[in-house]
Amino acid sequence: MGEITLVTGGARSGKSAFAESLLDTEAEINYIATNCSAQDSEMASRVSHHQKRRPKNWQTTETYLVVADVIEQAQVSAHLLDCATMLSTNYFFDLMKERFGEDFTIIDEEIMKLTQKEQAAIEAEILDEWQKILMAARKSQADLVIVTNEVGLGIVPENTFSRWFRDVLGHVNQSLGKEADAVFLVIAGIPMKIK
Repeated sequence: MGEITLVTGGARSGKSAFAESLLDTEAEINYIATNCSAQDSEMASRVSHHQKRRPKNWQTTETYLVVADVIEQAQVSAHLLDCATMLSTNYFFDLMKERFGEDFTIIDEEIMKLTQKEQAAIEAEILDEWQKILMAARKSQADLVIVTNEVGLGIVPENTFSRWFRDVLGHVNQSLGKEADAVFLVIAGIPMKIK
């Protein structure tokens, strides 16, 4: 049974680089990249920076809809999933497209109308996807390192939807932290083991 490690921290805290350092650069590692489409040049630059930093022998899987299947099928010594926040956001928007279609103007309008009951159902679906990933990791012989953003340390978002979604991401992090064998918090490039 593989071990699960969670690495959390704020933006530009050094969490991804630290997570990479936990893995053997000579081993077969599957890097699960969840930011599959860089929408602007700045994001494209971030993605490129991450790609250049990875050892050449690591494989990369760009996905967000079948992560549990990727973990079950890949024959590697470890997976590095970067990152849980983006993956959860991708799941959310996939659910919105299922409900409201591909037009993001309509999606944005409908998001603001979600009732608490609808929000709870969406959160449950996102958490269910994470349970599938964690179950796949527990059945696998490969280790799983998950990078996530610590979303609760910044300013409080100004609108109701953003506050709710921040809470969803916080609940995802709590679930991951509870299930992980080890948890690290990275601040200013300094990792601290907290579990």
